[in-house]
Amino acid sequence: MKINLFEDKKITEEYLDIHFTEMRPMIRQLIDTVKSERPVISGRPADEDLDDGEEIILDPEEIYYFDHVERKLYAYTESGVYRLMTTLSSVEEQLSNYGFVRVSKSNLVNIYKIKQLKPDINMKVYLSFDNGERICINRSYKKSFTEYLNRMRRMA
Repeated sequence: MKINLFEDKKITEEYLDIHFTEMRPMIRQLIDTVKSERPVISGRPADEDLDDGEEIILDPEEIYYFDHVERKLYAYTESGVYRLMTTLSSVEEQLSNYGFVRVSKSNLVNIYKIKQLKPDINMKVYLSFDNGERICINRSYKKSFTEYLNRMRRMA
């Protein structure tokens, strides 16, 4: 992607022109950044009572994955596990342009935290994160996961 920057002391209002062939996740990220519409994820430490404690704002870049267990949604980061008061599909919709993709009915992963993809028997694929954790990509999500990775690679 080519970037041209021009400083002009004579203009009265700053503006930004973006030229693209198709709306890709990277273009959406640029627009959201300029508009300051970066997604906000908030949660509480999973080991605390939900009625006690303060909500913590989580940076999506720090989240490894989301896990939906027993009707509860958790976000896993380097610093801990956080309980979220939202749905997995809502988080998926909010973060789909930021490197998050569904790999099973209950997991949404951050592709930028993946260290390795390892095929296993029965056409299973395991992904390992740079923190050492592993998650299995469900076979029914494998095709959409691969397509998402390819789409994200094209924009890099």
